[in-house]
Amino acid sequence: MKEVIPDIYQLQLPTADFPPGHVNAYLIQGNNKWLLIDTGWDTKEVLASLKKQLDEIGISVKDIAQIVLTHNHTDHAGLAGRLKRLSHAQIYLHKLEIDTTKFRFVSADKLCGDKFLQQTDQLLRTHGVPVSELAEPQTLLPEMILLPFPDIALQGGETISLEPFNFQVLWTPGHSPGHISLYEPTRKILFSGDLILPTIASNVGLHLQHSSNPLDDYLNSLNVIKRLEVDLVLPGHEHPFTNLPQRIEELIQHHKQKNTEILEAVANGKPKTAYQISLAMSWLPDANKAGWHNLPQWDKRFTVLETVAHLESMKASGKVDRAFKNSTIYYHPA
Repeated sequence: MKEVIPDIYQLQLPTADFPPGHVNAYLIQGNNKWLLIDTGWDTKEVLASLKKQLDEIGISVKDIAQIVLTHNHTDHAGLAGRLKRLSHAQIYLHKLEIDTTKFRFVSADKLCGDKFLQQTDQLLRTHGVPVSELAEPQTLLPEMILLPFPDIALQGGETISLEPFNFQVLWTPGHSPGHISLYEPTRKILFSGDLILPTIASNVGLHLQHSSNPLDDYLNSLNVIKRLEVDLVLPGHEHPFTNLPQRIEELIQHHKQKNTEILEAVANGKPKTAYQISLAMSWLPDANKAGWHNLPQWDKRFTVLETVAHLESMKASGKVDRAFKNSTIYYHPA
């Protein structure tokens, strides 16, 4: 537990073997109540870690009155349903995340567990990934057993007041359809979730139930954040940082470079699948530019889906086109 500024605490919650090793939850003390931003996975280890860090502050789970979820990925929202049962806290979540929660975790109004892996693999096969390349990841994501359906469905533009703090809700889609960030204008603090991390480029892939152009959504979200006066960024992973304009520009250039590599891959020869294009690209430049075949199984899936997002962005701008053949999608220069 770390008090990053008076009355705002950073809680690092473990993510087992899943990188980057922890997720950040943030606990804010108001005049009369406590607010928690994100919750970590729904595991015994995470709940024990959360309780231990709350105990260091001198409170318990029952003292949490509000839970704001930046998005519904299991590492950020998994524990929310259990915490609500323990604390009766109000849950805030963007309305678009409700639809993805239903799609992933509920079938015929019954809890069915996370079918994300199975459904994602079906999508990847459409984009040319051979079945032989879709081995089950060594680390599986914990399911959300108690679903985080919100008491208050957000759409962006609201203010969540917790005197002396007032958090402006910003709809910042791209990493997920209903991703939100929170901005405290008086103290110039941004809670960025997975929109902006200090060294990692968050995955912006064309996942199931995402918009048809998540990359453009993401870049538009960066432009929204770029207009804010921000002295401190509190991200969903890694560590707090201060150089927001520089980091935004780095992320924009990162995606421009991916576009350049993709255009080079499709410039000559016959139409290619997103999988074939991914094989021609460099990935994870901070890890000695590991090629696709050297990536862990989760990263293989995410990188192909990110390639699809780039291709769909370039299709929208008229740079590439696509065609279907034998239930497979191929891309070629426009």
